[in-house]
Amino acid sequence: MADLKWWQKPVRMGRHEWMADLARIKHRDLDELARDKAEQWHINCEWIIGTPGIAPGLGWMTTFNTDRFEKYPALGDFDMLREYIPYARKHRIHPLAYLNMHWYSYEFGEKHPDWLQIMADEQEYGRVNPLYGSGTTLCINSTWRDWAFELVREAMKCGLDGVFLDGPVVYPDCCYCPSCLEKFTASHGQEPPREEDWADPMYKDFIEFREQSMADFLRDAGDAMREINPEGVIFLNAGSWHGGAWRVARDIAKVGPYQNFNGAEAFYHLGRETPTLFWSLAAKHLVAGGKPAIVFVHHCLGAWHYLPLPPIETKVAAAQTVACGSGTWMAVFDYSFDNSPEETIAPMREINRFLEQNEPYLTAAESGANIALLYSGQSGKFYISNIDDLFTDVEMTSEQDLTFKAGSGDSVVDLPARKARCDQWQGDTYRGWFNALTRRHIPFDVMLDAGITDGSLAKYDTLILGNASCLSAAQKQALADFVQSGGNLVAEFEAGEYDERGEASDVNLRSLLGCEAIEGAFEPATTEEYIDLGEAGHPLLAEFHAGQWLARPVNALKAKPSPDARVLAHYMNPTGKVYTKPQGISEWPAAICRESGGRVVYFPGLFGEFYGIYKMETIEELLAAAVYWAHGKPMPMRVSAPPTVEVELWHQPQHNRIVVHLVNNTADMQRPMSTLIPIHDIEIELDYEWATGHSNNSRGHVCRSRKGEGGSGLQPDMLAYSARGLELGIEQTDAGVKLTLPVLELYDLVIVELT
Repeated sequence: MADLKWWQKPVRMGRHEWMADLARIKHRDLDELARDKAEQWHINCEWIIGTPGIAPGLGWMTTFNTDRFEKYPALGDFDMLREYIPYARKHRIHPLAYLNMHWYSYEFGEKHPDWLQIMADEQEYGRVNPLYGSGTTLCINSTWRDWAFELVREAMKCGLDGVFLDGPVVYPDCCYCPSCLEKFTASHGQEPPREEDWADPMYKDFIEFREQSMADFLRDAGDAMREINPEGVIFLNAGSWHGGAWRVARDIAKVGPYQNFNGAEAFYHLGRETPTLFWSLAAKHLVAGGKPAIVFVHHCLGAWHYLPLPPIETKVAAAQTVACGSGTWMAVFDYSFDNSPEETIAPMREINRFLEQNEPYLTAAESGANIALLYSGQSGKFYISNIDDLFTDVEMTSEQDLTFKAGSGDSVVDLPARKARCDQWQGDTYRGWFNALTRRHIPFDVMLDAGITDGSLAKYDTLILGNASCLSAAQKQALADFVQSGGNLVAEFEAGEYDERGEASDVNLRSLLGCEAIEGAFEPATTEEYIDLGEAGHPLLAEFHAGQWLARPVNALKAKPSPDARVLAHYMNPTGKVYTKPQGISEWPAAICRESGGRVVYFPGLFGEFYGIYKMETIEELLAAAVYWAHGKPMPMRVSAPPTVEVELWHQPQHNRIVVHLVNNTADMQRPMSTLIPIHDIEIELDYEWATGHSNNSRGHVCRSRKGEGGSGLQPDMLAYSARGLELGIEQTDAGVKLTLPVLELYDLVIVELT
């Protein structure tokens, strides 16, 4: 571990946000301020404001002295970076500069009209869509990029370890400035389309052009930074897993090669549903990019920036983030000179102190999962189904006051509207599978598209494709080879139906999935449509009874099974109405499996998306059952705990150590959470064969618990203990060892040393 760079070790980032009165820092004892960050915040890396992110868009001003840029006037001669950095280093905090690169005042924009982001109708984006109520934004392909790179160089001269770029962002319907038009025309022979036209290949070229422009900007910004500090780090807000990220040109697969961290915001907002696993969803997606990851968590209560999150939300955010392999980032808003933000700092202090104390168990850890869930960025970007029957106007059915509402039933013909629906499907499918696997305590990683062909797939026994609709011929061949060599696959809906840019393709996965043809789709419905499990005699359906009905997903295909496939369930004939007599069993399968090399399960419907929205327990059970059957062997870890307890499996080969993270998300049935309910007697069974496969020295099959320095007195080759000092129950099993954690309050680690 000695050869790890500081940013490759567990990172606890913090940001002290002074809001609109930066000058207050001049009146603080800087040594005391930095010491508090180390001893009260327990951070080891700090973002220091280099250009403000405050109204009316002052990203063009600096907090440090330079003759190249205008200074924030209230600071006078006080150099915020150069004055504070020595104290940060004294207290072992790595200093980075926060550089706002997306929010500029109209005044600044008017001085540089050729830098502005321009929409297709030639209007300035910031005038039509004022940023944060006032302000505009600039284009990464304009000569502003040279201004930005010089800003990076000047900031780095202050002695920083690196920079974080807040932005830039290529905003929706942008950019059609002269620089973008010239650059695109030079590479493509014509100007980009002015409308969202998915039938035009040139529009898809424009989508990729925007993302590549972001990657080029970050690459060149990194080169500028390393001119001053060759060991410096750089990263930006790279976007997360939500469908439709292509609209703001964010893709960690594109920018990842040029940054030291994959980082993204996961800011809590009130007034909309917040998933239980909100921060886990972001963390695993970012970790999949193959770089150290950081999940950004604001302290504030949504858009009420002067109110803090409830303490439980702050602590659970950090726990989920670290359990899924990411580093933490928390912002603390300091509102006024007389106000100490203790409400914000107290929960941050508690959780970061725990992380700091247990840093050895977080360093150079590797996932213990042998199952992967594919996050297909290609599909999120380019997928629009060619099946017209799927695009009927439906909405979640509701019945109230003796009225019934379920959508107009009209056909949606507009391609942008269809694309928006497919974007939603992709995000909900990822969330649905992620939630089902986590709630069933199935260890899994998230994998990006590149992992199919770059060798990453070889680490896993089972891959869950979900609705990975847009895959290249090489990726489809790699999946076929994976299954032929004994790998297992779970897929649904239109997995592999299109090429990597969403075009119809003669190369598909149908034969691999046990499907001869797709012969249309059922009319989408949000009510009263069912699946019949028939005899339920297959091992996959062991937890279901014969003749059991399940709800049919809103979106379901009519798939003709291959002769070598086994049909496990059938869709029932549509009723078309509520309170209507069932119409019997259709000929169309709802679940198919086959075995040829490895095991394959195929659902001809959007089951993951359906579960992601409706959260039906039986659908969750079906998804998990498909994974269990396809996987075909014991999981490395089996857990007995409520589904609201998140359990993540890691190992540290260099220490012959297994680390199990447990996060309690069992709260008071509303968000934001104010109360957590402790969970007692959580059982974790570790597969002995898997465990010893990650140790060079383990010999026998004996385990003891340790509380403090105590123990059973046995001569062990396994020593198990809790990071919080709780004594574990130990029971040897035929397959391994079962550990019982007596109580989980919020977050704990169970450590197993293999000696």
